[in-house]
Amino acid sequence: MSGNIWMFSDKIDDEDIEILKHDFLTYYQGADYYGLGLKVFTRMAHEAGAVYKLGKRVLIRRDIFEEYLRLHQYREDTDEVDDEEMQSKSRYGTLVQNLESGRMDIRLGLQEYYGELQTGQTMEVQVDGEWIPTRLEMGDGWYLVGIETDNLIGLAVRI
Repeated sequence: MSGNIWMFSDKIDDEDIEILKHDFLTYYQGADYYGLGLKVFTRMAHEAGAVYKLGKRVLIRRDIFEEYLRLHQYREDTDEVDDEEMQSKSRYGTLVQNLESGRMDIRLGLQEYYGELQTGQTMEVQVDGEWIPTRLEMGDGWYLVGIETDNLIGLAVRI
């Protein structure tokens, strides 16, 4: 076995191995594997921003969906995330665009930057005083999944 999967080999069955072979799942495969109803899985996949449409075929990107599940589970386990704990783990800043490369970045201070962001980068954006989980993607331009705005520059983010 490759990577670190061997450490969990006693907890993995044939169904897990088959799912791990695929980067994308259908709604039915995902609902069956994760033990969720089809409507619940569909809603969660859309909330996670893991839905990819190819013509009439709809696929769910497994790694994005599982990251969403981990975040969702963490929030349920802790009910309300302690602000002091969150501040110690998170870095706060403002979205900016590097004019030379065209990539998005996070300005953490006067001369401190996070580093150029890649597509798929997850973060939280402050909207009306509430932190909303999202991820950065590129289409016709940069956008945040689930956040409707014409301009990303200046948004308060934590990563």
